[in-house]
Amino acid sequence: MVANGTTAATSPIHIPAGMFVIHLRSDSDLSRQHLVGRVEHVMSGDSEPFVSIHALLAFMGRYTAPPGAVSPAHE
Repeated sequence: MVANGTTAATSPIHIPAGMFVIHLRSDSDLSRQHLVGRVEHVMSGDSEPFVSIHALLAFMGRYTAPPGAVSPAHE
């Protein structure tokens, strides 16, 4: 319930299809472009370790639409 007594909408603000959890190891050093950790796609539960920013972005790219693409909900 919202403060004025009305019921709030139940639709989520954030959609898990585009959400990722990124765990960075303490020995990562962005200034040297050395990123080490694990990434998980929230909606699918798929995850994998990465040892570079390129590997991190490649994993994320498999779950994101190309720029300008229309999602099925908006067709």
